[in-house]
Amino acid sequence: MMGNLRFGLVFLLALASGCQILYRYRPVPVLVRDAETKQPIAHADVHLSYPLSRDSLAPFDSVERTGADGIAHLRAAPYGDFGVRIEASAPGYLSDQISVSTEAIQHIEPAHFFEEAERRKPVFVVEMYSEPRFTVELVVPPGYRGRIRAEIEPRDDMAVPPHQRAFRYEVVDGFVCIKGPSLVLRRVYPSDYRACYADGAPLTGEMTLQKVGFRWLGGQDKEQYFVVGTQPEYDMERRCVADEEPYSRQPAAPGAPRGGRRHRSE
Repeated sequence: MMGNLRFGLVFLLALASGCQILYRYRPVPVLVRDAETKQPIAHADVHLSYPLSRDSLAPFDSVERTGADGIAHLRAAPYGDFGVRIEASAPGYLSDQISVSTEAIQHIEPAHFFEEAERRKPVFVVEMYSEPRFTVELVVPPGYRGRIRAEIEPRDDMAVPPHQRAFRYEVVDGFVCIKGPSLVLRRVYPSDYRACYADGAPLTGEMTLQKVGFRWLGGQDKEQYFVVGTQPEYDMERRCVADEEPYSRQPAAPGAPRGGRRHRSE
């Protein structure tokens, strides 16, 4: 009786300290490659995790580094309803990640006795773009000051042009349609957008009583607002936005001004 009790206590302690060893892990070879050249990326750090699991009994994360062939040999176990996340990073590249379903992990054959799992071919691929980072820049008419309304249209069917990192969009009458590859527009937050005048004059985020700058004002989903102006003008627009929320989605009449104005360039 005492022996059975001790065995039960030992089992419970092992379970409480982490039953991760009870999972049947699968080998998960992951190829990391350049998104444009399709060449393997060596010495990339790859991390497989269970992102939405807060259970201390979840399987262990797996972290490895790619070899010269760009392959990292990870391991994973089917667990939960949310699958796993595979993240990759390397010097000179923009980190990226993919999500893999639990079913996809389940379909991977577990390693057999005496099998050299390192010989397996990659089952998943993570592609990374080389630096610099992607940027979105609004081109504003010379002398324009006021609010800018932007409609953002990420397109899954648009590929990133080779080696292009800067994407510029022209503002007309206080409005701009930002249509581009989803991969780019989902990486660059509106608060990180840049702007310049069409004549090349720069616009920075610095605003003073007299200095004109460019800042993100706010927005919802695919409709975002920006301001070109001085600090008092920006503050005034913020107060107007507070009164208008949620933002009006009524389109302006064709040819009607959209909240901005042009000042003479000094």
